[in-house]
Amino acid sequence: MEDEEKKYWLWWNRVSGIGPARFYKLMETFGTMKDAWNTPDNELKSLIGAKAFSGYLETRASWDPEGEIQKLERYHYRVYCFVDSDYPPLLKKISDPPPVLYTRGKFEYGDDVAVGIIGTRNPSPLGALNARELASSLSRQGLTIVSGMARGIDSEGHRGAMEAGGRTIAVLGSGLDVPYPPENEPLLEEIAGHGAVVSEFPLGTQPLAKNFPARNRIISGLSLGIIVVEAAQDSGSLITAGFALEQGREVFAVPGNIASEGSKGPHRLIKQGAKLIENYQDVLSELSIPHLAVTRAESIPVDSLSETERRVVEVMSREPLHIDQILRRSSLASAQVNSALVQLELKGTVKRFPGQLYVRIK
Repeated sequence: MEDEEKKYWLWWNRVSGIGPARFYKLMETFGTMKDAWNTPDNELKSLIGAKAFSGYLETRASWDPEGEIQKLERYHYRVYCFVDSDYPPLLKKISDPPPVLYTRGKFEYGDDVAVGIIGTRNPSPLGALNARELASSLSRQGLTIVSGMARGIDSEGHRGAMEAGGRTIAVLGSGLDVPYPPENEPLLEEIAGHGAVVSEFPLGTQPLAKNFPARNRIISGLSLGIIVVEAAQDSGSLITAGFALEQGREVFAVPGNIASEGSKGPHRLIKQGAKLIENYQDVLSELSIPHLAVTRAESIPVDSLSETERRVVEVMSREPLHIDQILRRSSLASAQVNSALVQLELKGTVKRFPGQLYVRIK
């Protein structure tokens, strides 16, 4: 697309009341967004309605497209328009895809082999671990991890992908220059170097509540399937799952403790037909994706463990155990168990959580 035409795409994308459906109607009617912009006022008003026309007049009077383009270039932001050849192919297939995507970082070949990992902003320690490990394992298989950079499960998914050396895409409900939540600005910077941070909203857009359902449809639209890891029954994650179903994408859910509030959302999805998953292999199988890379061994070599460490590992599982439970199950002395747990944590075989809880991760 020529720079002149792209300017008008950016201009129209700022007009209040012009969503994707109206945007594409204008493009269909006039052929170019420049011609749509320069249409006589009375004709344009009758086509888009009084409210959107008011937004058009306000934008025309107040916005400086050249200044915005300079700002995009200064911060090395990219703009992908729907008609561009490098616009994400999966996203093109959804109903009313965003006409414009602003990005930090960039899309690459292979990002269409992606899964979304989403869930509560307040996960349990085990839920956070599950999200991080699923993301790491799927990344090592060559999949891109998509999420919304929210606190909790979203952030763990992004971090897990990057820890495995994989790619991850964060979709914002605000402008690229308005990180949300604010404390995740360092995470945003890191994600931009390991994939892309994406928004359909113009620069300066604040993280208003109404923006997040639109954001969620992009998360599912960029993904072959969505994995829900801990979510309340009224969670926004279930909205994303709904979008995924509408878009013909798979929905996966990680089961949990029936007494936990965070398990209610995934369990509800499972009752409605979502695929129950326990590990990354379940995801690959459902998506008919072959193993794309050689994975790290799931268990640590026996000869690298001492006899005491081996006895401790054998009584542990992916369920959190209090140190007193480990003592009873192993029949070892307290000092032996404490020493073994320290060594196993250093070797990456177990993970410690607050409250003297331990989980086996290899």
